[in-house]
Amino acid sequence: MRRILIVAGTLAIAGCGSSTAGPANGPDLCATTQGFEVCAARAEYSPNETVTTTVRNTTAQTAYVDVCSVKPVGKTSRSAPFATDYSPQFGCGSDVDLDEIVSNMVELAPGASTQVTPKIAPFAFQGFYRINVWIVDAAGERVSNEPVFSGTFEVFPSAGT
Repeated sequence: MRRILIVAGTLAIAGCGSSTAGPANGPDLCATTQGFEVCAARAEYSPNETVTTTVRNTTAQTAYVDVCSVKPVGKTSRSAPFATDYSPQFGCGSDVDLDEIVSNMVELAPGASTQVTPKIAPFAFQGFYRINVWIVDAAGERVSNEPVFSGTFEVFPSAGT
């Protein structure tokens, strides 16, 4: 069991290096979109688990991560599209406003990275998931109508057991 954990940890770290490919013959845990690399730490999670996610700015400009809107999104079919709706209420509550988004956002200088830790819902369905991350400007306004996102991982009740 210990050897499996060490190997799994090594593969998760390897999956978030300079390449966007995950372990050989496994899922891609990282994705690069709009100049940001977003990596999930593991290929499998259970409902109610926290997903340690690394966001790296590969652009030449300073950017900001809207921590309020970082969210796991799932689907039950590989061919279905992932949801891309913007919902800062997920992390900061139903009465979130622009001032709260600005006070919670994380500045990312060119080449810098940060970790965000969204939690899978306790009632999450079994399926394929990714982490959607919204990039905003210094005033807290979205810079795109699409999120940047992690590679795909799976959620199922018996993961990690």
